[in-house]
Amino acid sequence: MRASAHFPRAPEQVAAARAFARATLGTSSSSQVVDDVVLVVSELVTNAVLHGAGDVEVTVDRSGDVIRVEVADGGGAELPRPGCPGAGDVTGRGLAIVDALADAWGDGVDDRGRTRVWVELSPPPGPAR
Repeated sequence: MRASAHFPRAPEQVAAARAFARATLGTSSSSQVVDDVVLVVSELVTNAVLHGAGDVEVTVDRSGDVIRVEVADGGGAELPRPGCPGAGDVTGRGLAIVDALADAWGDGVDDRGRTRVWVELSPPPGPAR
């Protein structure tokens, strides 16, 4: 199962991207991994809105137990890197959250010159939470 959607690069579209991810996965995955995917989408789309350019494309691809999320935008000045926020900072933690939830993640520039961040997640071992 693979689905993609495009969103205007605007703060109010983060909620629409979260809803797209949740609706795409439906009940086909554990509620915990769906919640993790929705959080990852929220963080990556927020980063695209704050630092990217152009529309934002969100792709959710489920193959077996592995869910791959990709978020692409028109690109910024440089590839995303985890921040080092201070205690009073309200931004800068998104990629640290993504890193904590992901089995693997990375970024790069695709063949269309767009910044693309990908994340792979799978259900946690053990009983469903």
